[in-house]
Amino acid sequence: MHVSIPVGADRPLTDAPDPGTVRGLAAWLAAHLSATGRSPADAARQLGVPESTVNSWLAGHRDSEEDESLAHLETHAMLGDWLRGRIADSGCSVREIAASTEGVSTSTVYNWLRGEHLPRPPVGDEPDRFDLLLSNPRLGLNLRQRLRLDETRRRLTGTSMRVAEPGPAWKLRGLPADNRSFTGRSTHLRRLDRLLLDHARGRAPVVAALTGIGGAGKTALAVRWSRTREVQATFTDGCLYLNLHGYADTPPMRPGDAMTKLLIQLGVEPRRLPADLDARAALYQQVLTGRRLLLILDNAHDEAQARPLLPTGPGCLALLTSRSRMHGLAASHPGVVHLPLEPLTGAEATGLLRGLLGPLAARTASGADLEALAAACGHLPLALQIAAADFLTHRHPQRVTVGEYARSLAEDRLAGLSVTPTDPSTSLADSIDRSYRHLTDEAKRAYRLLGLHPGPDCTAEAAASLLARPLPAARTALLELAQASLLSEHDAGRYTFHDLVREHAVQRCRGTDPESERRAAVDRLLDHYLHTAHAATLSLNPNWESIALDPLGPHIDPERFERHADATAWFTAEHPALLAAVVHAHDSGRWTRAWQLAWSISDYLDRLGLWHEQAAAGAAAMAAAEHLGDDTALLHAHRVTARAAVRLGRFDEADRRLQRVLELTFLLGGEREQAHQLLNLAYLREQQGRTAAALELSGRALRLYRTADFGVGQARALNAVAWYHALQREFDQALVHCLESLRLCEALDFGYGKAGAWATFGYVQQHLDEPDEARSGFEQALELYLGLGDRYEVADTLVLLGDLHLDRNAADAARDAWHEAATILTDLDHPDAARIRAKLADLDAPAVGRG
Repeated sequence: MHVSIPVGADRPLTDAPDPGTVRGLAAWLAAHLSATGRSPADAARQLGVPESTVNSWLAGHRDSEEDESLAHLETHAMLGDWLRGRIADSGCSVREIAASTEGVSTSTVYNWLRGEHLPRPPVGDEPDRFDLLLSNPRLGLNLRQRLRLDETRRRLTGTSMRVAEPGPAWKLRGLPADNRSFTGRSTHLRRLDRLLLDHARGRAPVVAALTGIGGAGKTALAVRWSRTREVQATFTDGCLYLNLHGYADTPPMRPGDAMTKLLIQLGVEPRRLPADLDARAALYQQVLTGRRLLLILDNAHDEAQARPLLPTGPGCLALLTSRSRMHGLAASHPGVVHLPLEPLTGAEATGLLRGLLGPLAARTASGADLEALAAACGHLPLALQIAAADFLTHRHPQRVTVGEYARSLAEDRLAGLSVTPTDPSTSLADSIDRSYRHLTDEAKRAYRLLGLHPGPDCTAEAAASLLARPLPAARTALLELAQASLLSEHDAGRYTFHDLVREHAVQRCRGTDPESERRAAVDRLLDHYLHTAHAATLSLNPNWESIALDPLGPHIDPERFERHADATAWFTAEHPALLAAVVHAHDSGRWTRAWQLAWSISDYLDRLGLWHEQAAAGAAAMAAAEHLGDDTALLHAHRVTARAAVRLGRFDEADRRLQRVLELTFLLGGEREQAHQLLNLAYLREQQGRTAAALELSGRALRLYRTADFGVGQARALNAVAWYHALQREFDQALVHCLESLRLCEALDFGYGKAGAWATFGYVQQHLDEPDEARSGFEQALELYLGLGDRYEVADTLVLLGDLHLDRNAADAARDAWHEAATILTDLDHPDAARIRAKLADLDAPAVGRG
């Protein structure tokens, strides 16, 4: 937040203005915080005053004034009695107050009224249940009262940060100037405040490490927090600041040299410094002993550089900033607090831009323009500051809009995020370069080639094939990149780039690695995904018709799956990367890999209900197959797209594609392949309401499967025939075919077939007036489909189960089953969701009428 209020360098704002000014400031500040979503703590840090002062302004009185109605609340029981009286005055019961407060139960409110279980204030920005209760409009508490009650809560729970004002001569010792455009980071500032409270209570020595990508604002956060009144009042001997140049053009500062600089800042004469490093370290700790100092060790390179500089006495606190994750410090300093800094949120980034651009440019820019510029900057504070400076320096707001600038910047962000070529500190690319230059040669190569990965993230297994390195070597490189904050690890073993860092890696790769090496690396990655996805599909569905893949080249090690669950887990984690791989294979002219990848992931996408993604993969496969002019590729591409079209209700498109598939099948395939397509076409006819045609087609498919002596196909076709007989109310014939399908599925251990046959069995028994048998069939089918991870079939079976419950006058059970089915279908964006919601509405309509 940027607040245009003059602050004198020598006179703090705790000299409160007259009451009229206070009321005007309170009104303006309250409106500003409401409009920007900032907290009073943000305003306090921006203005350099205690949060209690801002709270007092907002409440409309001087900090020294006391609210007589709240000053006596010295115990939990007193606070509870006050709240009880307030609820009584509101004319509401405790139950009514609890019911109208989100997330608060009646028993919780009664606990607070008895003076029990008062929660500590939240660490983050979100209000907790106590905050929500105080904000309930039925209690009629004004802002002033809520702020006083919050401070009462903090005092009673031992979390108050109100401290005495510091003396005027706080020693800065080289601390950089505060960045007046600083905004956001409320969660981190609150965590640092808690750290300060722990330190004040003697839980020391304490070390905190602010880590993150270059340009994330680590130093700005450290400087902003160190200049707060609470910090200055706690560390009465001042602040000791040193830039360790861990990621600079020059080598990182040696620990001995750093100690020398710190000792001189502490007043030790240079001639008294021992030459022996151990003796100098002993002197350093001796000088720190008995002092209450905040040490800011900025831009540390690694643990070995920082560890000798950390204080051992209880009076000092060390705050490190580093691009290194500094995880090794936990071995020597178990109490270390790690605070990784991610990019700013969207709201924080646009708020920072408003302050940086100034009122003229910000006033003429729309919210969408500011959001676009923030996105082009990757929400990084350094990038945002560079972009704002470049816009104000080289553009004129009256000639170039912020939106036009954002669009031009997005074309080449790294080149655009530089104010002047003569000042490396204003170049984001140079900032990332400083991290890159400190990597080992193997990590540099990994960094460059990983930039070619088309997906959102990457595992060590995929990286090993991309890099043509053994898995342990790939893991080592990934860990080094994550330690340097050039990669982020998430979800236990998945690594991702910040988008601007990825662009830097790609530029480095294009400038360093020959085109042949880049293409070979991507080929290895795509082959890794293709062969692994092919194996995973066959693990999930051993009866899926396989395709012939080219032999693997050297240095590619695809993954294998012994268990069904492992293949499912791999697909679940990798499907965004696989979809990106299909598109990249198509866009880069790797036509065979494009359609084969689309085929390999189609079955998983279908069973999970990702039909829009399946359609997109099918479109890429179709374009690749047409480019190749390969009938086999065309057949499979049409199958993928037709399958998605049926699921999405695009029946005309599905019909055209399946007819083309049948033509190609009769040209290329035998009885088994022809039968597959007849069953697919039968399913389409069912969806079109043409049950008789579906029964005829499935009968033809059954005869072809028997000719081909293909047991799994026979089981599927028998169940299809049974289902279509049942839809035509020919239940005796349906039961005969269904039981034959079940026997065959059991003999073949065909899981999908068993699930479908049990669902058909349940439907037939329901209409033969055997409700217990019907429910057993549906429940068997549900259990199997859940185990197979097929969400659509789970929803479809739940609909049938709901119908059965309604037939038995169990309306509540029917409602539960249909509601769960509607939730799944809505999530899948399936057109049947509307039909199920209509069934729910019809079910509830009589109850509404009775009311």
